[in-house]
Amino acid sequence: MLTRPAYLGWALAHYGKVPFDLASSGMPTLRQSELGAASLDDPNGWEILQGAIAKHNAVTRSEAIGALGASHGLWLAYTSMIDAGDDVLVEDPAYEPLCHAARAAGGNVVRFDRGPDVNYALDPERVRAAMTPRTKVVAISNLHNPSGARASDDAMREVAKVVADRGGYLFVDEVYAPFDDLVDEAGIFHGSARRLAPNVVATASLTKAYGLGPQRIGWVLGPPKVIDAAMDAIVASVGVLPIAWMHRSALALSHVGALSARSRSLLGKKRERVARWMREQENLAWSAPPAGLFGFATLRRSAADLRPVIERGIEAHGVIVAPGSFFGVPNGFRLAWSLPEEQLDEALLRLSTVLTTATS
Repeated sequence: MLTRPAYLGWALAHYGKVPFDLASSGMPTLRQSELGAASLDDPNGWEILQGAIAKHNAVTRSEAIGALGASHGLWLAYTSMIDAGDDVLVEDPAYEPLCHAARAAGGNVVRFDRGPDVNYALDPERVRAAMTPRTKVVAISNLHNPSGARASDDAMREVAKVVADRGGYLFVDEVYAPFDDLVDEAGIFHGSARRLAPNVVATASLTKAYGLGPQRIGWVLGPPKVIDAAMDAIVASVGVLPIAWMHRSALALSHVGALSARSRSLLGKKRERVARWMREQENLAWSAPPAGLFGFATLRRSAADLRPVIERGIEAHGVIVAPGSFFGVPNGFRLAWSLPEEQLDEALLRLSTVLTTATS
């Protein structure tokens, strides 16, 4: 039986419903009407979408397949890479669905450390040390969710080589990867991990970097063998994906160049303002991401679970951050700056009040 990931259940209950939202980690939602109209009934919609996804990611059509957002992409990728009982080596801390989807696909989740002692960097030696005889997939996020740290190309190449020696895959959730440079003027993202090694599989979407979450525009990139298996999974589970969705997705991908300019404008200098606020918080350690839309803070002198404090803050002060317990670090929280610029200072002030009970 499939179960709902705890984090997604909590997020659906709270995100977008609290006045001062420091938890939602995606650009503000863009309405479909802002993209213009699309022809919705051309029977070649799947081929059109596949071509648009491949072009956007600078890969061949045989390396790309559409998905209903990155959450669907996680499931498609895992079901296409692993068999029941295979080990999936997942970073720690991690975005909970990265583990949950692996278990749903029949995998056994094993963890490797990607913690604050190395500033959340991807360390190939830690991956190598955690490998088991049954490891089939090493799964990471890039940018790292929840810290915002970027894995270097060299580190990902080395990890891909380590797992390739076992006949496995490096799987990268790169929904946040475009935040450094977004795309070029033609709307092409040249930074996908897929380009780094033949056994790299990646999933992403237009949700986080571009504000198109409700449209569920996602994809999986990988070697043709994995893409063919993902197509089998789509046919087995839903038959075909909606043709109107295909055309709306292709239209959105054609606008990514303009959407990237919108994202840059909305980001502004909010990350720097959060960094200044964090430097004033003596009781918090901060991941200090150099780019992106979020970072991770932990209590310096307490292992207390902050989720009850955060939930009281929602009710009493109208401010929200993402509890670290959903990432495996109860004494931390992920703080994002997707809210309007004019709300940021007030949101941080309210968060200071909420945290007083946890850090005093």
